[in-house]
Amino acid sequence: MSTSNFGTIDRCSVTLNTATLLGLKTAYEDFAATGQDLRSFEICITDKRASTVDPGPDDDVITITFVAKLIPGMRGLGNANRLGKSIHYVIAPETGEILGIVGTK
Repeated sequence: MSTSNFGTIDRCSVTLNTATLLGLKTAYEDFAATGQDLRSFEICITDKRASTVDPGPDDDVITITFVAKLIPGMRGLGNANRLGKSIHYVIAPETGEILGIVGTK
């Protein structure tokens, strides 16, 4: 079992803390407002501090990324297709507040 900014990860489960869940809810509401079909996306939640070799004070955040899937049989980047445009959210781990939104490529 390991603990991160967003909760606890076990061999077969993830327990999200309240701030992460609130951030995920807010990010989803913002994403839904774009009109894109959620079924065409995968959702990635990352503890930026844990994923950085030499973390600084700005790395104490959670990121939630809605990653556009590739069209079956098509090569290229996730955003290089008609299924949608990926969106990356930066979330405060203590409050779940969205600190930034970036369209990704």
